[in-house]
Amino acid sequence: MNSIAFMLTHYKSFTILTILFTLIFSCNPNSKNLQSQSKNKLTKSKNYSINLPVIDDVYSLEDSIIFEIVPLKKQVLPDSVQIFIEGKLAVTQADNYFNLAGNSLTSRVGRQNLRIKVFYLDSLTQILTTRITVLSDEAPSAFRYRIVKQIPHDQEAFTQGLVYYDGLIYEGTGQHGKSRLMKIDPENGTILLERKLGNEFFGEGIVIYERNIFQLTYKSMLGFVYELESFEQIRQFDLQTAEGWGLTTDGHSLIVSEGSSMLYFYDPKYFNQVNHLDVCDNKGLVTSLNELEYVNGTIWANVYGEKFIVQIDAHTGIVIGKLDLTAIIPGDLPEEYSHVLNGIAYNPDNRTFYITGKLWPLIYEIEIFQ
Repeated sequence: MNSIAFMLTHYKSFTILTILFTLIFSCNPNSKNLQSQSKNKLTKSKNYSINLPVIDDVYSLEDSIIFEIVPLKKQVLPDSVQIFIEGKLAVTQADNYFNLAGNSLTSRVGRQNLRIKVFYLDSLTQILTTRITVLSDEAPSAFRYRIVKQIPHDQEAFTQGLVYYDGLIYEGTGQHGKSRLMKIDPENGTILLERKLGNEFFGEGIVIYERNIFQLTYKSMLGFVYELESFEQIRQFDLQTAEGWGLTTDGHSLIVSEGSSMLYFYDPKYFNQVNHLDVCDNKGLVTSLNELEYVNGTIWANVYGEKFIVQIDAHTGIVIGKLDLTAIIPGDLPEEYSHVLNGIAYNPDNRTFYITGKLWPLIYEIEIFQ
C-alpha cells in the first residue's frame, strides 16, 4: 500500500492547546485505540513518510489548518485528494497541499471525524482517518434579565423539565418514589393535574410535541408518551443513551441531553437517532448539559451545578450567549446539588422565560436581553 505524509499545523498557543488536549484526551477511552489504529495504517507505506495528527488536537474555526502530502518517490503522486468531515465532503483538490481556514471545512464545533481519501493514477485509493476538536472563535455574549413575575412553586418538586404550552406550565420532576408530571397555572402556581411515575423510575426532561407529552427517565433507558389533556400514558420508547437528562424539540426532532457536551436529535415517531451536535464555546467543550429549551433556532440549556444558563446555536453547537442567574437563586436553600438551578420554559406570547430550580419555592418569569 502507498504511504502518505499528512501534517496538520496551526498557529494558536501551544500551551493552551496542550492543556485542552490533555483534558479532552483523558476523557476519551477510545483515543489510544484510535491513535494506534492510525499509526498501524501508516507504517505499511513504502513511498511516503506518514504522520497523522494527534487524535482530538484542538483548533478554532479561524485557525489555519494545513494538509500536506509529501511523496518520498517523486514518481508516485496522488491524482486528487478529498477531505470529509463528519461524513460530508468538504474539499476536493488535485494537489498535495491544502491551506484551509477551519471554518472552510466546517461551521460546526466540537469533536469531528476527518477522513482523507487519496486517489492515485493507477486507480488505487487510500483512506486515512483521525479526529479533531473545533472550538468557537468568539466568547459568548453576556445577557441580562429583568424579573417580570414570581410564581409560587411546589417545594417538593425536584424539577427536571419545564415547558410552557397554550397558557399553562408543564413540569416533570425526579427522584425515586417522587417523580411526577404536573400541569400548573402560571398565574398562581396551582397544580391543576398530576401523574405519578412508578417508584422504580427517576423522571427527567419533558417536552410537548403534537399535543403529546414526552418524558425521559434517568437511568432506565426508557421514556413515556402521554396524552396532553388527561396525562393518560399512550406508549413508551427506548432511549438510545445510557442516561436521559434534558428534552426539547425544534418542531421536527426531539433533542436530548445526557449530561455530556453532546445533544442528540431523535425522530419523534420511531425515536431513532437522526443527528447529534457537540457543544463548545471558545475555551472547550461545554459539558453537563441538562434541561433544554428550543427558541427560534437556538437551544437554551442549564449546565448542571452552575448558576448560569447558556444559549447554543442549534445548527453549529456554538455557545453564543450566557446568562448569570446567581441573583435569583434563593438564599435560604442549602448549597448543594439537590437545590441547583434547573428548568427553562419559553412563553412565546410574552417573549419571556420561566426559570426555576430543584426544590425551589418560586418560578421566576423573566425577560432576557443583551
